[in-house]
Amino acid sequence: MNNQVLRVERKINADAKRLFRAWLNAEDFSRWFLSGELIGIESVTLEPRPGGKFLINMSLNGEILPHTGEYIKIEEPHTLIFTWRSHATENRDTLVTVTFTELSNEKSENSEVSLKHPTTLITLVHEMLSDEIQIKNHNHGWTSILEGLNKWCE
Repeated sequence: MNNQVLRVERKINADAKRLFRAWLNAEDFSRWFLSGELIGIESVTLEPRPGGKFLINMSLNGEILPHTGEYIKIEEPHTLIFTWRSHATENRDTLVTVTFTELSNEKSENSEVSLKHPTTLITLVHEMLSDEIQIKNHNHGWTSILEGLNKWCE
């Protein structure tokens, strides 16, 4: 089995703590966690603690697609590590690490004072994917999901 690794990054104008908590609050999570235009969220159950499990039921064309996993590490507001299993991983456990890095506020051109807009770099690394098809599909999904988080923060 190949250990294919996918890395997706996105800068979002929000503080790391808010973004981190959006991954652990089921109500917020269900508002932004969409992996594509045709995908919906049927239900979300999260147990945000190490060893806690999650279930995300996505819907596509009337079919429910369960995505499950277990939280390995929750280090607020910097690191979130969890297993990820779905039809798109051939129902095998894979590993996802999400890191939240606050970027320093940029200086305005005419001032030494920082602008009051926190920006966070989210880096998502998905490991243990089996082939290029899984890389391609998950790249699309995770990119759309991070775009959904960005829109939710606006």
